[in-house]
Amino acid sequence: MASPLFFAGTSGMVFHESNKSAFPPAFQHKSRLTYYASLHNSLEVNSSWYKVPQVATVARWAEEVPAGFRFTFKLWKAITHAKDFSFTKEDIRHFMQAIAPASHRKGCLLLQFPPSLRMDKIAALSHLLEVIAANNTVAGWDIALEFRHLSWYALPTFQLAEKYGAAIVLHDMPGSGLAPITTQAPFIYLRFHGPAGNYKGGYPETVLQQFAARIRTWMNAGKKVYVYFNNTMGEALPNLHRLRYLVNG
Repeated sequence: MASPLFFAGTSGMVFHESNKSAFPPAFQHKSRLTYYASLHNSLEVNSSWYKVPQVATVARWAEEVPAGFRFTFKLWKAITHAKDFSFTKEDIRHFMQAIAPASHRKGCLLLQFPPSLRMDKIAALSHLLEVIAANNTVAGWDIALEFRHLSWYALPTFQLAEKYGAAIVLHDMPGSGLAPITTQAPFIYLRFHGPAGNYKGGYPETVLQQFAARIRTWMNAGKKVYVYFNNTMGEALPNLHRLRYLVNG
């Protein structure tokens, strides 16, 4: 039985079918998102990292999925990857306004930072989280922080995350994950980039079983768990299906 605390999908929409004409007949005249949402209960939207989506587009997406579906949006790169981490408040407001139509299907706001961003920028990160919080009072998106440099896995970062109720992403990119779980966020965010961190390949049964056991433990403690497979050039779908079965039975 599916748990209301477990949300799992892929990083960007991935299908077994090579094109829409191969979709089941009931979905051939519907959107790709509608079909995706019939199979999975969450999506990590990666396109929002490249370009802020249009408000009308997000509103349409929100109407194409069922009530139990959850969107996670990856924060725009002009913010997370800004030169010298010098983002603007207006860019943050613009992004939050763009995704607002999906707030009734809200999952996470994923902040993925580059390997070049190190902990000496923690004051700027604090400012970023402060501005996001000011623009997130109504919608209440969960905030997930994905670091790609090991310097971030330290007490000041954990304290900052706790202050804003954010979770630190548990991921497996070589040289920068997995992070220890030290925050008191009410949710867990897992991101699988592929065994070698190159978005390819697949995970063995033993690894999926280990994570399924951890996920059940977290859910038994009342935590929501978001899981996204980013090994989209490999076995993202079979890995997702297997993990979901191991968790839900």
